[in-house]
Amino acid sequence: MMMMMRSYLRMMLFALGLLAGVQIPGLIDLYFQRLDARVQQANLSLAPFQGTADQHFGGDLQALIAHYGASQDPVFTQDADSLKLLVSQQRHLQQELAIKDKPWLRQLSHLLLQPDPLLWQDTLHNYSYVVPLKQAAIGCGLAVGLIAALLGDLLLGIILLPFRSRQPAPRYR
Repeated sequence: MMMMMRSYLRMMLFALGLLAGVQIPGLIDLYFQRLDARVQQANLSLAPFQGTADQHFGGDLQALIAHYGASQDPVFTQDADSLKLLVSQQRHLQQELAIKDKPWLRQLSHLLLQPDPLLWQDTLHNYSYVVPLKQAAIGCGLAVGLIAALLGDLLLGIILLPFRSRQPAPRYR
């Protein structure tokens, strides 16, 4: 009876792990879709300033920022700070977007260890569960399911260890 329960537990853990694992590629895709949208918005926001920089400073946004910052007009000085923030955000988003071209496991490790916090939180908040039938999702689901089943079996074995009957090992002659 105990072995049958253990088998059912193992199957349930595998199924739950499988369902959780297939979510990972969808979550990664959503993160990069949202990131791409933010990069496009940053580029749109900087376009008028880039036009001014192209016309007067050879395309150098930093020169435009320095020009605004050196102005005696407080409006231009304030605009320099705002423009500097926009350029910084665009640069950060472009660096984040470069991860999209990396191998899938590198993308996953980046999102687990060092994603853009606001974008990651926004992605998690707006994520809806799906079961994609893509190779990465199937492979990830199987891997997570197998790991969940093995860890559950190991944990159950450790918990039940004190309750096992101790029989001496049979001696063979």
